Amino acid sequence: MLSETVLRYSLIALVAGLIAFVATPLTLMAARRMRLIDAPGPHKFHIAPVPVLGGVAIWAAIIGSLLIFGGGREYRELAAIVIGGTLISIVGLVDDRVGLGPWGKVFGQTLAMLLIAIGGVSVNMFDAEWMNVGLTVLWGVGVINAVNLQDNMDGLAAGTSAVAAASFLILAVINGQILVASLASALLGACLGFLFYNYQPAVSFMGDTGSMLLGITLAVLGIKLTFPDVSNTQTWMVPVLVLGVPVFDTVLVVVSRVRRGKPWWQGGVDHTSHRLVKLGLSHRRTVTALYIVTGILGIMSAVIVYLASTIISWILASATVILGVVMIYALELLWDSVRENRLDADIKVTVIGGGEEFLNILEAVTMLARDVSLILTPVVQDDSDIDTGMNWTEVGLSRLQDFAICIAEHPGSVRNILHSNEHDINDGLRERAALMNAALRLRGQILVNLAVSVGDTRSAAASIDVLSDIKETELVVIGGDLHENVMPTLALPEVQRELTRVKCPCVLIHPDPEIALDTLQEAGINSVITHAIAPQDIHGPWHSVTDLHDSSQVATVLHRIWLNRNRAHIITHPLGIGLHG
Repeated sequence: MLSETVLRYSLIALVAGLIAFVATPLTLMAARRMRLIDAPGPHKFHIAPVPVLGGVAIWAAIIGSLLIFGGGREYRELAAIVIGGTLISIVGLVDDRVGLGPWGKVFGQTLAMLLIAIGGVSVNMFDAEWMNVGLTVLWGVGVINAVNLQDNMDGLAAGTSAVAAASFLILAVINGQILVASLASALLGACLGFLFYNYQPAVSFMGDTGSMLLGITLAVLGIKLTFPDVSNTQTWMVPVLVLGVPVFDTVLVVVSRVRRGKPWWQGGVDHTSHRLVKLGLSHRRTVTALYIVTGILGIMSAVIVYLASTIISWILASATVILGVVMIYALELLWDSVRENRLDADIKVTVIGGGEEFLNILEAVTMLARDVSLILTPVVQDDSDIDTGMNWTEVGLSRLQDFAICIAEHPGSVRNILHSNEHDINDGLRERAALMNAALRLRGQILVNLAVSVGDTRSAAASIDVLSDIKETELVVIGGDLHENVMPTLALPEVQRELTRVKCPCVLIHPDPEIALDTLQEAGINSVITHAIAPQDIHGPWHSVTDLHDSSQVATVLHRIWLNRNRAHIITHPLGIGLHG
């Protein structure tokens, strides 16, 4: 008997998984034809355009498998679930296509849950039927939005829904609930089949079409799962615990955004998953950790209904709630310590600059990227260089310390360390940078070119590390005092040659790019700059910002330049010199 049960639900999951697996590539082609593409942006974690129609494949998998294996005495409830699920998928598809706004989506969600409740799928906690229907709709709308908010990282919503569906499936099989077990099997298979394409790096997104369908299906599972021999004072905890991860994330996001005076329904990178990434976990480890937590909560729900007494169940539930509140408080404290305007694109940026004004530019780059390489060049000049106007300088110790503080993971701690220790004044630039790279936790590294002897004079040559870094970079940013470090670096033939070969934007940030380009040309530096950022009152083919000293504005423009290059997939061309640059 047990083997037949396992075979039945395994077959349902397998059919649903195959439908999702086969249908997703079809939705990819349809999404590209319909231009349903989710483009990257400052508040998104993906870095390339991704088709958004995978929810249709999930719908086909769940509804198709239910129609194949469903029926029996619960046909009316099954029909209500199919109709409600189809309606919510249509609402999600329309929202993905044209955008319904928060209230439009809530209206569609409410209508779908009303249809399901009318079909006989509702809670049974009150004597008054209207109260049961009201609670059913409230629960459904809440879960739908919780799962919708959970769809914020590759593989997260599909994976956590799969684990939650597995928990519901096991509990339903133990209770002998055919409809719940069949629905949970279909959901599990659909999520796993789609997860093949949605796991990081995702090639397909489910969109609201899929996330709201997952939400309504999980809400129905929570309603239909019953335990006849257990008191309602315990059983109500089960669906809340199984869906604990999306519930926690929703509460965290709402509390956080209300505190900051922002609408809770708007997108952002302040979800639980995003915060774990900022704490140092990789994308995949973050998603896997949330899968594991969902599984642990599922096990806890089984313990509550099958092993624990009522008192122990309430103690476990209370402890879980307290732990959740503590976690929200801790994550909010950590979030307050992180600059909210960090774009955190997963890209590699190389910066070349000097002077105090370069600090704002460096701060903008650290808002944008997680991997920053700062290139420095030693300079040794004699009187003849100064007489000919080539008064180039290298970055001094104090400036180098400021640069290191800027690109450090924990700037305050690094500042205290650097300013509390006296370095050997005889150490060269290269030695000091190597010490900082080794001792400090930087968001990248400081690379220094070689100082070489040529006859009786000293000059510089590009190091292998610098040339390799330029070849691998995705964005080059140049700015600050051109005479300090910038021209000494760009004048190196090897550096200039690699910068002209690299297929990425090379952005100059300067109060007057035309003057800067002329200065670089006089030094023999040509065909390097492809883009420029300047104040909005400086007319020319530049990207404009209101305030060049506002790091967040500069970071946003740099992000847009990189995104446009990434979308276009074209080779950037250097800016001309002079008036028509």
